[in-house]
Amino acid sequence: MNDFPPLTRYLTRYFPVFMGTIFMAIFSGSSAVSLAGVTYLRDVDPELKSSYSGLAILVLVAVIVFGNVMIARGRPWATALVAGYLGCCLLFVLPMIQYHLHVLVYGSAVLFPLLGLLLLNSKRHREMRQKLLEVRRLREAVIAKRNAR
Repeated sequence: MNDFPPLTRYLTRYFPVFMGTIFMAIFSGSSAVSLAGVTYLRDVDPELKSSYSGLAILVLVAVIVFGNVMIARGRPWATALVAGYLGCCLLFVLPMIQYHLHVLVYGSAVLFPLLGLLLLNSKRHREMRQKLLEVRRLREAVIAKRNAR
């Protein structure tokens, strides 16, 4: 394993957990929006429901993309944004139990944000964020040194 370049070693170690968190966030948001259409918005006109769902998906995608780009750029506060996103998806879905949804559908809508939070709090994800923070600080030092000339 030592004969691989450093970037390849880094990606093989941290890329799966990074992408797993992103996929759990995508699945959490999409399941929350789709379940909202059959529960909270069930009496709304289908055209209006479609518009609301599309707008909600756009907002959720923007939040999750921004949060993960900022994590990749070494910003520690972005972890709270992604965790908040997953927590909001979970808290949005939990009261839907009163609508007696299919057990598998409801269970997966609850499981996705929990798995995302678990991945976000994993040792490997924390190591990755620490290394990304170090890279950001090195990049800032190089820029400061270049500007000082």
